[in-house]
Amino acid sequence: MKKIIYVIVVSWVTLFWQACEKYEMVQYGEGGEINFMGDYYRGQKTKPWWVDEVQYLNYEKNFGLNTLGDSLIFDTLQIGVKVMGIPVNHPRKVVFTTRAPKQHALEVIFPEEYYVPADTGVAVFKVLVKRPAERNAVYTADLVFDYARSDFKAGTDERQVFPLKARDEVTMELWGITEEEWEYYGIFFGDYSETKARFLITAFGCVSFNDWTMEDEFMEIVFGNTLYDMLEEYKSDPSNPPLIDEHTGEWIEFPDLSEIL
Repeated sequence: MKKIIYVIVVSWVTLFWQACEKYEMVQYGEGGEINFMGDYYRGQKTKPWWVDEVQYLNYEKNFGLNTLGDSLIFDTLQIGVKVMGIPVNHPRKVVFTTRAPKQHALEVIFPEEYYVPADTGVAVFKVLVKRPAERNAVYTADLVFDYARSDFKAGTDERQVFPLKARDEVTMELWGITEEEWEYYGIFFGDYSETKARFLITAFGCVSFNDWTMEDEFMEIVFGNTLYDMLEEYKSDPSNPPLIDEHTGEWIEFPDLSEIL
């Protein structure tokens, strides 16, 4: 009886492992398939933390909220890839391409050739995302693998596309301020305009208005008449492009507090 039970158990275990091996083959294929990885920190930290979860396989950028202003033409995006199967002892080429709509297509530039190094199954590459040509419009594209020119095959379906989205927009909401809050500071700033907000963002690096008002230097700036003086200095240089208020069609203005204080 014990011998019969033993034979049954052994047979069951054998069938179990055979089933597992068959499942592994279905799941991982023949090896050499490639997938995208995502950065858990979404580019917010210097060192990415690469993960496989599909919710991190995307990129979104607002070129309007940056300290470099219009001089930021490209954003550098790090792309992580992971290869299924056993590593090989020679580099393998990876080629990317994009799928984009006819209108508001986000332009992506690949500045070099990409290779997964020998004896590894992961690699990180850099691509350049170009600033949208128009403001206040969402530009999109899907980053995908070009398998006709790559040394790899497609991996899992859900990790074959890396959606990209970018815009160049500044609003009160995006900047982190309400109309009521702006009115509170109106004595220092005057009327709100997107052009004025962009000037302040680049002049003081304040990509978040609320964070800026919490800094020690903020009150020194507003009470020192710095805003007015800085704009007058900007206007005095004929090489600077005009900063036109989209509401008035005239130069933006800051109150001259020297007449008040």
